[in-house]
Formats: sequence, C-alpha cells, structure tokens
Amino acid sequence: MPAILRLALAVTTLTVFWLALFVSNAANTPAPASVAATATPAGAAGSPAPTAAETEADAARIDGLLVQSRDAFASGRWQDALEPTKAIVERFPGQHVYLARLAEIYNKLERPADEAATWELFMDRAPLPAEACPAVGNAYRRIGKYDLALKAFERCFESDNKNAELAFFVGLGNEWLTRFGPAEEFYQRAITIATTHFDSEVGLARLRLHRNQLAEALKRASAVLKKSPKHVDALLVAGLAEQRAGHRAEARVHLERAAALSEDYFDVHLALGVLDYSESRFPAARRRFEIANKLDPKRNEEVRVWLERTATVKATS
Repeated sequence: MPAILRLALAVTTLTVFWLALFVSNAANTPAPASVAATATPAGAAGSPAPTAAETEADAARIDGLLVQSRDAFASGRWQDALEPTKAIVERFPGQHVYLARLAEIYNKLERPADEAATWELFMDRAPLPAEACPAVGNAYRRIGKYDLALKAFERCFESDNKNAELAFFVGLGNEWLTRFGPAEEFYQRAITIATTHFDSEVGLARLRLHRNQLAEALKRASAVLKKSPKHVDALLVAGLAEQRAGHRAEARVHLERAAALSEDYFDVHLALGVLDYSESRFPAARRRFEIANKLDPKRNEEVRVWLERTATVKATS
C-alpha cells in the first residue's frame, strides 16, 4: 500500500506529528457496460413497476452520470466530478469502487470530514477494508480527530495483521496521541513483519528524540540513511538530533539535503529557519519561516513566534 508520508515535527516544542500527503490508489475503473441495467428499479416498494420507456431513460441517465464522473475524474476536474459521483454512489451504495472515487474527490477538494465519512462507508462495504488506509486516518488527522484516526488504523490492521504497513500506521496513530509505549510496540511489530520497514525504524528514532535520547535517535536515523540515503524523514530526525546536540554544521548538512529532496516539506523549512536564526542568519531564517507559513497555513501558530521575531528583517530571495 504505497503512501507518501511527511513527518510533521514541531521544532519549537519538539512534539512530533506526521503530515501525510496521501494520494489514494482508488481504482478509476469504469462500470461494466451492464451496470445501468442492474440498477434498482426506480419505483419504491409497492409502486407500479416502471415502464420499458422509464427503465430505458433511467439507464441512459445512469450511463451519462458514469461518463461524467469518469471523464472529470480522469482529467482532474474534481468539482465537476463531485455531483455525478455522489449520484452514482447514492444509486449503487454497495459499489465500493465508487465510494473510493468519491473519497479521493473529497481529498482533492480539501474536504477531510467528508472524505473520512466516505472512507468509513467504504470500510463497511468493501471486501478489503484495509484499502482505506492510510487515507481514512490521514483525513481524520486533518480535522484534528486523532482518536478516530487511531481507531481506523486499528480496524485496518485487524483485517490484515500480517501487514507491516498497517502495523506502522497503528504505531503512527498512537504517536499522534503521544502514546509512546503502544507506538513503539507497533513500530517494532512492523519491523518484525518486514525487517526493512524503514518508516518504522524512523518512528523508533523519533520516539528517542521525544525522550531526548539524542545519541540513540541519531544512531537509528543514521542506520536508515546508510540503506536509504534519500529517506527525507530520517534526514529530518538526524538533523534535529544534531541541532539539539549543538552540532549545527552536521545538522545543516542533513536538513539542507532533506530540503533539496522535498522542497515543500513544512518541517524541514521550519527546522532550517530555526537553525539559521540560531546562527544570526536572520534574512535566511525569515525566508524559511515565510515558506513554511505558506506551505501549511493550518500550522501557522508554530511559525508565528518566529515570524514575529524576524518581523523587521527582509527575507533573502
């Protein structure tokens, strides 16, 4: 279950969260040609059966909605895809493939509450509920419902408890709630299932950073980087561990490498801004804080104090 994960780590408080940018792999599979013909008859129970003409008109309407939904979705016209997809889901509530499409549309429209609700329906109706993860948990995270995110991750793992990725997300959900004991348990479980699960290794490194065990955090992050030199989250953890230990030059090497690999990573820019500020490189720091603020306005409280401290400084270009 591929996913693009972003570590959301508040540098000023060293409270670790994750910013997950999930692009779901929901199938963009058009309905079979016969799907309209299998639709529930238009009349309610006890009503007269629809005429042949009514049935044909209804089938044509459904076919039209399917085409509108498919074409708009395929071309990234998310708003145009929304209403026809909702109509299809309403007509075929048991077809989980359309629920997945609707959930992704809500994701693209930045409507996480609707996305989470739709993934919940998907989990109730799909033969493989785990396919909703990590999207459902990340949707809950974006609306601040970390407890529901964890419950969703746990439900996914229960459906496939030999899946290292699903174990990792249970660990991550616990970490969001600062339940570090259970987080470590599930990161370790993921590594037991798949010995090269680097995201879980980095999760363990983050937990060491939480506990101010800087040498151990750096050791674990460095071990991941030896095997996966471009692992951005490992670079971030290594940079923060070095920075907190007072090794600014080493911290900069890790953080600038992370920035080069992932230009839109909020936490990397924030960490580099704090590092620049600590070295009295105020224009450079200001630029980093402004970038971070634009990347994730929902986390502007984490940046606000730094923007205030550099308010009279002109950012470097």
